[in-house]
Amino acid sequence: MQNRVLLIDDDDLIAGSLRDSLRNRGWAVDVALEPLAAHAFMTEQPYGIIVVDPYLTARSPQHLSLLGMIRRLQPLSVMIVLTAYGSPELHESAAAQRAVAVLPKPQPVGYLTDVITDTSILRS
Repeated sequence: MQNRVLLIDDDDLIAGSLRDSLRNRGWAVDVALEPLAAHAFMTEQPYGIIVVDPYLTARSPQHLSLLGMIRRLQPLSVMIVLTAYGSPELHESAAAQRAVAVLPKPQPVGYLTDVITDTSILRS
């Protein structure tokens, strides 16, 4: 579980680049481009880290339920929210679901890879 990451993001450029970077560092990575795929992955196996863009294709109503689904299905995972649509409501939702960070998009792939491989970066 520790070296398994789930990326939930419908931006294939970001998800694909991050997946490749993490795999190069020896991580097992799954990518879900939509909530149903994310649900299927999370019911099949545990993940150490889940990186999620809760505003898939900017569909705002689902962000609360997506974060809740992650926490319900993966209570022990480290959750990192990565989004271009930050708001006070999103920050409150992320905190309520014990996300360790809400990071704005865009972020360099190298930085995201470092954050995922060493989540203590978020605490500095």
